[in-house]
Amino acid sequence: MMKRWQKGLAAAVTVMALWGCGDNRLQAEPLAVVQENDLCGVINTQGKFLVPLGYDRIIPWTNGALMVKKGDNCGVLGRDGAVIVPVEYLTILIPHHGKTYLVENNEAHWGAYDNSGQLLLPVIYDEITAVTENNDCFAIRQGTEYHLVKRDGSQIGTETFDYIGEFNEEELAPVRKKDKWGYINAKGQIAIALQYEGAKDFSGGLAAVKQQGSWGFIDKLGIMKIQPQFSEVFSGFSESLAAVQSPQGKGYIDKHGILLLPRDSRYLGPFKNGVAEIHEVKKKLNVWSSLAYGASIALGSIGLPPKNALKSNEKRGFINRQGKEIVSTSFDEVMPFADDMSVVRKDKKWGAISRDGKNDISPRYLAMRSFGEGVAAVYIGSGWQIIDKSGRTVKELPAEVTDAGVMSEGLLPVCIGGKWGYMNKEGTVVIAPNFGHAGSFTDKN
Repeated sequence: MMKRWQKGLAAAVTVMALWGCGDNRLQAEPLAVVQENDLCGVINTQGKFLVPLGYDRIIPWTNGALMVKKGDNCGVLGRDGAVIVPVEYLTILIPHHGKTYLVENNEAHWGAYDNSGQLLLPVIYDEITAVTENNDCFAIRQGTEYHLVKRDGSQIGTETFDYIGEFNEEELAPVRKKDKWGYINAKGQIAIALQYEGAKDFSGGLAAVKQQGSWGFIDKLGIMKIQPQFSEVFSGFSESLAAVQSPQGKGYIDKHGILLLPRDSRYLGPFKNGVAEIHEVKKKLNVWSSLAYGASIALGSIGLPPKNALKSNEKRGFINRQGKEIVSTSFDEVMPFADDMSVVRKDKKWGAISRDGKNDISPRYLAMRSFGEGVAAVYIGSGWQIIDKSGRTVKELPAEVTDAGVMSEGLLPVCIGGKWGYMNKEGTVVIAPNFGHAGSFTDKN
């Protein structure tokens, strides 16, 4: 699947992470997005504008580019503000390798740019669903048929399909024709015969396929490595574990199909850097509603229990590869790990837990930002402080600071007098508070 940037965007729709790419135009100088009078721009660590205020939204992307939105239109800029994709498209899709931008215009036609700004395919196709990492093969739809084309638009191979999915790590794309699924390569050849009831992307060297109502896993040669036996596959192999519903129960299997980590959780996320997010639904009694219902029966009333007598209470946490809850499923919210710490919320209080479970900061703060460079900003009611990973206060911020962000590049976004600027680690304002909002610095390229 791809990352989508589109008109009417409130937030990017997160469906996959991008991998870095080597575009020499994208400089590694740290930058931050700032906003003033509802317009966004980009500054460097000296406070100098690299991209002037002029966009409704800017997001630094993990491939080093800047995704921008202005009115109903989207585009892509380099970190120096140079235009890569003109700001004139309704939708931009980004494949997992991050080296191509698939664009849709206001006539619902699609084309493609590379990450240097070269137009690879004219914006004339009904849909583009896939592109190889070297940008020499595209899966396009014209009318109801899908087929592969080169950069010059000439067709690759003679086969057409009812659907073509995205090229994956094995340079194979899932395809469907007459309700049968298989895989093709970038030469347009059928690499794995169309024989399955369903097929998912390759991940970790294996792909989930469905036969006779059950899911199993094949390798890139089409050899069945794990026999069909699973009623559902929640996520493919990541760090050698996949989340499935197996005959033995729900949980994570290894590449032999053995259920290593049984886990009857509502949500099982993929493993990343040794941890996976999980959600549990726990029912708890609404005491006041239950007492009211009991009293009504005692007084002679007859009826069903109130709907809110039992509350659905979804809790979140993280497990490690041994199945141990390093962040217990007792929190209302858990943030992705940043600087090896996950910020967590329980009721209305915030805390944090380390990836290895050694640092546990119990929820005690009214507000808390993610960790960066070993510290995090927290609000205790009387003011903002900086704490370390053990929860020790390392600095109390001046009373005029009414909000703070995440420390990065030695700079902390702070709000003073309703305007945002940046403080250094010593608490000195080094970029004056002149902005309506200010984000953290990033140097991803």
